[in-house]
Amino acid sequence: MNFIDLAKKRKSVRGFLDKEIPEELITEMLQAAIEAPSAGCCEPWHFFVIRDRAVIERIHNESCQQGFLLTAPLLIVVCTDVRRNEQHYGERGRTLYALQDTAAAIENILLCAADNGLGSCWCGAFDEDAASSILGLDRMRPVAVLPIGYYEDDPLDENARKPERWALEESVTFI
Repeated sequence: MNFIDLAKKRKSVRGFLDKEIPEELITEMLQAAIEAPSAGCCEPWHFFVIRDRAVIERIHNESCQQGFLLTAPLLIVVCTDVRRNEQHYGERGRTLYALQDTAAAIENILLCAADNGLGSCWCGAFDEDAASSILGLDRMRPVAVLPIGYYEDDPLDENARKPERWALEESVTFI
């Protein structure tokens, strides 16, 4: 599959089968993540790979009360250590580059999951303090919770809902 087809195939999945993800696919997604670009090669990301049902339930109950999290066999909580970027770029590194770098890693995970027949969703609506407490974070900031698994509904199904995207002409200005 070429890249544009992969980008079009990927969608947010909110229902997963009760099926474990092979270790090699998890490793491949994480490898894709660390291949993302980062400002000054600071690589501020850290990934918590969570398969423990009790921890997934805690994240759901205390931080990210979205029911579909409970159906996912795997959560990846993507964090950033803003100090890595701040050391090189000051305030802009802390408030912008660390988040941009981590967002690039997140997108690589989502695309790699789709390329391997897995569904995922980028969840940013969660309580950072609660997630930090659950994971025992002190210097890192959680940026996203990614439920990942085999999807209930085939994302290639033409009847499956995927939000319409704005036309290119509405999103781009050529100068």
